[in-house]
Order: sequence, then C-alpha cells, then structure tokens
Amino acid sequence: MNDPVLLYAASAALACVLLLGALEKLKDMTGFAAVVSAYRILPAGWSSAFAWVYALTEMLAGTLLLVPSRQAIGAELALLVLAAATLALAFNLLRGHRDIDCGCGRPASTGPGRGAQRGGLSWWLVVRNAVLALWAAPALIAAAGQSRGLQWADAAAVFGLTMAAVGLYFTANHLLASHLKLRNL
Repeated sequence: MNDPVLLYAASAALACVLLLGALEKLKDMTGFAAVVSAYRILPAGWSSAFAWVYALTEMLAGTLLLVPSRQAIGAELALLVLAAATLALAFNLLRGHRDIDCGCGRPASTGPGRGAQRGGLSWWLVVRNAVLALWAAPALIAAAGQSRGLQWADAAAVFGLTMAAVGLYFTANHLLASHLKLRNL
C-alpha cells in the first residue's frame, strides 16, 4: 500500500507548478503566442489558437489534480501538456534552435525574444519536464485505488510536502536560468 500523503503531495505540487505556469502565460497571451510562433513548428497563424488551448489545458490539468475524484484525468492532461512541451523543446534543440524562450511561464520572462535574456533552450529543461512527469504518476496510482484514503491529520503533511516540492522546483528553475545565463557569457 502506498502512502497517500506522498501521493497527494506530488499531485498538489504538480498542480501548483501547472497552475502558476498557466497563470503566467494567461497574463501575456500575446507574448506566449509569440514564443509558440518562435518554435517554428506550427503553420503560420496557428500560434495564437494553440497558445490559448495549451494554457487553458494546463490550467485544467492543474485544477483537476486538486480534486481527488478527478486526479487521474488531471494527471493524464498534465502528461499531455508536458509531452507537448518536451517534444517541442527536444525538436528545437535537435535543430540547433537554442536562443528562444522555452515558454514555460517563468515569472522573470517578459515579451518576445526573452529567450536570449533567459538563456534559451537547454536539455536541462527536458530533464526538468521528465521529473515533472514523474510527479503525475502518483495521481494515477492513487486513482487505481492502491492507497488508503487521506485522513484529516494528513493535511499538514501534504501541505508541507507540497510547499517543499514547489519550493525545490522554483529553486531548481532559478538555478537552471542562472546556469543558462552564465553559459551565454
């Protein structure tokens, strides 16, 4: 039997990352659409529509991960969002396009062409997304009924673990951004 505290904390941490990322994108949809366009994967004119669908799907995935009866659907949507982002990252890295923004919704990014300011694309972003995908697995396990239900006393532990995981994620993101900036000096 798996510990539900760890399962719910992983789901809640992934939900926080997705919701915060979606909010950053939604605050500047024009900028995010420009980032999508800079990836040069979609046909001309599709970037804006894709940007909206992507950000809203990311928001929906994060929201569903917070609803115990819908965590499995949220995890599946989260995996879909992460897969799309990771494939786009890898595709551009393989083409040698490193000087564009990842479009991750990092708070310090602003406007088109921000990739050069942030350090651009890196294989570390692919690794980061793979780790985030692992955070979706516990929601699928919990939905399969392989864990006991959450007790009221577990709430503090879930909250603490979630905040610690989110804090580690953002710390790692800032370290990655610093590494990418230093690499470009």
